[in-house]
Amino acid sequence: MKILVADDDAVYCSLLERMLTQWDYQVVTVHDGQEAMDVLRGNDPPRLVILDWLMPGMDGFEVCRTVRQMSPEGDFYIILLTGSRQKEEIIKVLVAGADDYLLKPFDPMDLKIRLRAARRILDLQSALAARR
Repeated sequence: MKILVADDDAVYCSLLERMLTQWDYQVVTVHDGQEAMDVLRGNDPPRLVILDWLMPGMDGFEVCRTVRQMSPEGDFYIILLTGSRQKEEIIKVLVAGADDYLLKPFDPMDLKIRLRAARRILDLQSALAARR
């Protein structure tokens, strides 16, 4: 399964790419929100998305909102990464359309579990769409 990682921090991008590749994901990496939108609007975009909240230009919050407007059917599963531990900020992320979030720094096993749940949901959505 393809996964999009959008984070302006080169260290996090490298870390995520390494982990995800080891877990058999095909990784597409970008470094800002506009690049993420370009990938998501392209042909055969990844349906699983990991976004950093704070990025130059278009931040993860705005990418979430734009993706949900572009695809209200929920074709994408979005996990937002944030360093904020303020409950109001996390609620804002979920209201914007993120399906889940992870606090930085995160435990790799937390990410792996969330990705497993995301894959299951996306697979169920695909199966439902095929039956229709």
